[in-house]
Amino acid sequence: MSRPAFAIFAQQYFSALLSDFGTVYLNEPVPRDPKLRVYKLPGRSNWGTEVLSALTAGNDRVFVSPEVIGEAELVDVLFEPDDRKSRAELGVLGELLSVPCIITPLRWLPTTCEIRTCMGYWLKWKVETDNSIIPVNQTSVYKENKREDEDEDEDEDEDEAMHKSLLIIVPSITSKQLNGWRAEPSGRNIPGIYDLPPAFCTTIVAIAELPSNPDTLWLRLLGRGLTQLSAIQELMHLEFDLPLRTVILQQLKQWEQLLLQGRMGGESKHLMQVLSQIDINS
Repeated sequence: MSRPAFAIFAQQYFSALLSDFGTVYLNEPVPRDPKLRVYKLPGRSNWGTEVLSALTAGNDRVFVSPEVIGEAELVDVLFEPDDRKSRAELGVLGELLSVPCIITPLRWLPTTCEIRTCMGYWLKWKVETDNSIIPVNQTSVYKENKREDEDEDEDEDEDEAMHKSLLIIVPSITSKQLNGWRAEPSGRNIPGIYDLPPAFCTTIVAIAELPSNPDTLWLRLLGRGLTQLSAIQELMHLEFDLPLRTVILQQLKQWEQLLLQGRMGGESKHLMQVLSQIDINS
C-alpha cells in the first residue's frame, strides 16, 4: 500500500531541513538494538506448556510459547542533534529539538489512538535505554543483577533516559484532547505549543495556533489550508538570503510532483496552485 504524499514529503522535508544540525534517521526501528526486540510472556520457561499438558492428559498438541516476538516499530523521523551546532536558524523548531527526538507530523486532527501510538514509540525507545527490556537469551536475573550493579548511578541513568523526547506536530487539536492528555501550555509562552506531564517528555504543536513570524515558519509549512499557504508564500517572498530557503523550496516542488501522482481533493488543488508558482531559481 502506497504511503500518502504528505508522509513522504514530511520525511524528506525534515531530512533536508535538519541534516546540517545533527543526524536524521528515516523509518528508524525502535527498539533500536535488534537484541531487544523480543518480549517474554509469561516468562522464559515452558511452565505453561507443562501445566496444560498435565491438565489435558499429555496431549502433545498443547504448547504455550514462552516467547512472543515483538516486531520493531518504524518511526517516521528520529533526530539526534549535534550540540556543537547552533539551531537558532530553525527558530522554535530548533528549541524543541535540543535532545534526541522522535518527530511525528500528522496531516489531520489526531485521534486519541494516534497519539497513543506515538507515545508507544517513545516509551519503547525510553525503556530500551533504562534496561526495562531484557536482551535475547538472557534471563530476568540479568536485569536484577544489572540494577544492583548500577544502583549508585540510578539517578544519573534516569536523567539520561529522560533526555529523549517526542514531538507530535498536528494542524490543530481540541481542548478536550489536550485535557484528556493533561497537556498544558508550554513554558515557552508561545501559543500552540503544549507539553504533556514531564514524565512523558512529549510536546504537541498545534500549527494553526502558532503566531505568524519567522521563528515559526518551519513548523507552519507543515500546516493545512490558509496556514500552510501563507507560510509557503512567506518563504517564496523572503527578501533576505536564507540558506535553507532554496533547500526547502526544492522539497516543496517535489511534493508537487507527488500530489500530481495521486487523487486530489479541493484542498490539494488549492495547494497545487501555490506550489506551481515556486521558482527555485529565483
